[in-house]
Amino acid sequence: MIEVVVAAAYPMVRAGLRALLDEAADCTVVGQAASFAEMAELAARLTPQVVLVDAGPARGHELDELRALADEQPSLGLVVLADAGAERYLPPPSRGRMGYLTREAAPDAILQAVRGVAAGLVVLDPQAASGVVASARLAVDVPTESLTPRELEVLALMAQGLPNKTIALRLVISEHTVKFHVGAILAKLGAASRTEAVTLAARQGLLML
Repeated sequence: MIEVVVAAAYPMVRAGLRALLDEAADCTVVGQAASFAEMAELAARLTPQVVLVDAGPARGHELDELRALADEQPSLGLVVLADAGAERYLPPPSRGRMGYLTREAAPDAILQAVRGVAAGLVVLDPQAASGVVASARLAVDVPTESLTPRELEVLALMAQGLPNKTIALRLVISEHTVKFHVGAILAKLGAASRTEAVTLAARQGLLML
């Protein structure tokens, strides 16, 4: 079970995010916060796996608290729903266990991000990826070979923490073929593990929800 603290300034937003998580069989909301200060206190006291935060109405000094929380609790997963322009205040993807989505993200995308971040991955919404990566000034290495459409599909399912057998069922291909694609993805990205491959792909804007 993924334990989550929900943080949002607006009661309706908090209620909506809580309802979304309550409907998921693998998630449970252990706390709710109306401010960044309360979010940090709950995260320290309840030690959830993930904090899901709506950072839309926040300003620079408030988002600094989010960066401080990321620094103080490196094992804590953070999924941030943010407006354009907030990128420079957000924790860098290189931290790991991070999810960035726009505030217009679909419910399924939010759940996928929570699950991926709980598994230790970095998840970037394609609409937010370029700003986040650029603001972090990450040195991005372009793969020597482009990923094929099928490899991108496999990569997206890897980001959800799915095993090869489940990926095979989802894509209606053999498990052997999935292993082949995973190997090709790791080789093209220069990654030593599935988690590293997903992180590198997210930094390059290849990972799409």
